[in-house]
Amino acid sequence: MEHSMQGTSGNPVVAVSSKSKNTLVLLSILLGSLGVDRFYRGQVGLGIVKLLTLGGCGIWALVDTLMYLLGDLPRDSEGRVIVDPKTVELFRANVRLVDHYGTPLNP
Repeated sequence: MEHSMQGTSGNPVVAVSSKSKNTLVLLSILLGSLGVDRFYRGQVGLGIVKLLTLGGCGIWALVDTLMYLLGDLPRDSEGRVIVDPKTVELFRANVRLVDHYGTPLNP
């Protein structure tokens, strides 16, 4: 579910969740087998299933934690991107972003 829209200047707008990625990762590490990370994301149904299966005997909990750390940015139940506070500060600073080759990134 992609929730990007066009801004007034034609640039894409990405909705950012009020939830913190740092909190999500911490919940996943400490309480992932109980589905707390899924409840935090607003995915109540998956949270209940994860709770009842004890995180898929730990495998589902481990995979979720790795996905939060290494995969694409997680999204909440409304499709908004969950980012860490440092990323929000970076975008608010309106700095010019470049990749590891020096090519400008267009957020």
